[in-house]
Amino acid sequence: MQEFRNKIAAICCFNVKNDPVLCGFKKLFGDTAEESFEGYSEIVGTVLKSGGTLAEYFHDMLVFSESPVLNEFAYGKTAKKDHSILRLDAVKSDLDIIRGLCEETAAQVQIRLNTFYDTLDFGKLPLYDNGVFDYEPQYFLDYIRTNGSGMFAKYKAFTFDGELHPIENPDKIRLSDLKNYEEQRKQVVDNTVCFLSGKPAQNVLLYGDRGTGKSSTVKAIMNESKYLRMVEVSKNDIAELPRLFRKLKDIPLHFIVTIDDLSFSENDDRFGILKAVLEGSLSAKPENILIYATTNRRKIIRETASEREISGADAIDESMSLSDRFGLFVTFMKPDKKVYLDIVQKLADDRGLDVSEEELFAAAERFALKRGGRSPRTARQFIDWLDGRIALGLAY
Repeated sequence: MQEFRNKIAAICCFNVKNDPVLCGFKKLFGDTAEESFEGYSEIVGTVLKSGGTLAEYFHDMLVFSESPVLNEFAYGKTAKKDHSILRLDAVKSDLDIIRGLCEETAAQVQIRLNTFYDTLDFGKLPLYDNGVFDYEPQYFLDYIRTNGSGMFAKYKAFTFDGELHPIENPDKIRLSDLKNYEEQRKQVVDNTVCFLSGKPAQNVLLYGDRGTGKSSTVKAIMNESKYLRMVEVSKNDIAELPRLFRKLKDIPLHFIVTIDDLSFSENDDRFGILKAVLEGSLSAKPENILIYATTNRRKIIRETASEREISGADAIDESMSLSDRFGLFVTFMKPDKKVYLDIVQKLADDRGLDVSEEELFAAAERFALKRGGRSPRTARQFIDWLDGRIALGLAY
């Protein structure tokens, strides 16, 4: 009884042969009843854990996998017409195999197993819901063109250190969670909308005091669009940016590369590399990539007092030469007392905290004093602290 094994072995366009459910099907009608029992248990356990039907599980398995054949079409690469037909026929063959695995119910599989083996009662095992798998190659081709394939379909955020690593649990902050600084955020949002619409857009430098929401603005923008992907690059890995660009340039998605807390020491090679990446290199930055960086420093090059005395205007010009390569420069400054307390009030309203304005503002000011100053970050930390104190009936 090699039926299931032969079917799965024939899958050729999707890289899914190590999938746990498919491996479970390969074990069905194996050499021993115990092996089949194990295979069926793997199928049931994995599908039930997914929270959906077998068909839904296979759908996600395929859209989150890599299909080099479909990528050839989705990424705009051309092929001879007869070759294209052959490739789509191969994808259809893979989908027919998956459809066949979904058509036989779990109860029917148990009956076949009980007929084939008489040493174990498969009917005592739980059932899974098959669902309906009814997808054609064009569906997956359209999906890849819109959402990417493989990890780009499954994840929105990544880190890069020479290799891409998906972030499984990115910060879920939304623009509605950020209070005040509407003018600053609108500049960044509008620029991103232009980028996603295929219109001219700028690399962005978000400058200002610590805790004013620069990084939070960038993360929130990612969460507002399902078509945007974000790649976080540390200052230490700036030299790897050309390699990253080569990896992303043919992916049919829009990427924002983020660099947080940008600053350089004197004679730092990464300074020149970033300048060339932004503007000045012979090879142009891919059109599907923008760089959004944050910094607390107007002068991105850090200098000692003696260096400032010696270098003077030349050092200022060199430092500003990088800032000027960002087409959009957005400033976030530390809030005054009025703005700080307004942020506190709005955050408290969002949480539905039952506390008088007088008590709220007095506690917020005490909290800011202990934290060394007012900022949107301090306001959010205060509201988190206050929410917990109120919930537990503790003094604040």
